[in-house]
Amino acid sequence: MREYYRIFKVLVFFALLLPPTIILKKLKFPGYKAWPHLVHRALCHALNVKVKTFGAPLEGPPTLYVSNHVSWIDIMVLGHVIKGCFIARKDMIEWPVLGYLSSLQRTIFIDRERRADVVDQKKVMQDRMNDGDNLILFPEGTTSDGGRVLPFKSSLFGVTEIAMHLKPDNQGHIQELMVQPVTIVYKRINSLPTIRANRPLVAWYGDAEMGPHLKGVLNLLKIEVEVHFHEPVSRNLFKTRKELSAYCQRTIENRLIDSLRGRLD
Repeated sequence: MREYYRIFKVLVFFALLLPPTIILKKLKFPGYKAWPHLVHRALCHALNVKVKTFGAPLEGPPTLYVSNHVSWIDIMVLGHVIKGCFIARKDMIEWPVLGYLSSLQRTIFIDRERRADVVDQKKVMQDRMNDGDNLILFPEGTTSDGGRVLPFKSSLFGVTEIAMHLKPDNQGHIQELMVQPVTIVYKRINSLPTIRANRPLVAWYGDAEMGPHLKGVLNLLKIEVEVHFHEPVSRNLFKTRKELSAYCQRTIENRLIDSLRGRLD
């Protein structure tokens, strides 16, 4: 019964929020970028995903948020607390429900197998940031089991090369691209601490199929997630994207380990 109740709640929220989201996006009505943020918040509520934040997302200059990646649930969680556009694999658009929601949130879909598209993709990212959008990147390139951080792909930080091409702000000041590491921690499932045995209930990785995993999530009582916002840094502080990638991975991984081991409680 819990599964059907959750599905009912999701459908109700969709019925209330999706039509205005679609219309406002099409008309580019002022404030339309905030509507997907409300949709993700409603989905977290419908699935009883409790999100606790530490720190806050940077506001003001163009920002690239860099996060570890555990599950499709991350999309709702980060979409709930960050106003920004995701950078995602092209195949994500085929995901049930979330693929469509990601398109509404103006996600930038990239094809990592087609190098010929790299220039065009960077141009899209540059235009988005010049238009005032923030970007959200998962540099692991895939999902983990939630107990560790997989090696970051420094090539995905090629997006930061747009830092040299941002237009001046309204006062004529040269804008710096800011990078803010973000750590997602799945802290508790059904009020029990996450351990290796129960993490697969929320972590979607390996060859796990979406359908069965989604059904399992719908039957959970509660999921408690922590989102840690770290100190933002300027892209200009790093000589290469490899240095930036290593810094972000180290920062995110250390916080994940500390949180899972209870050092922050």
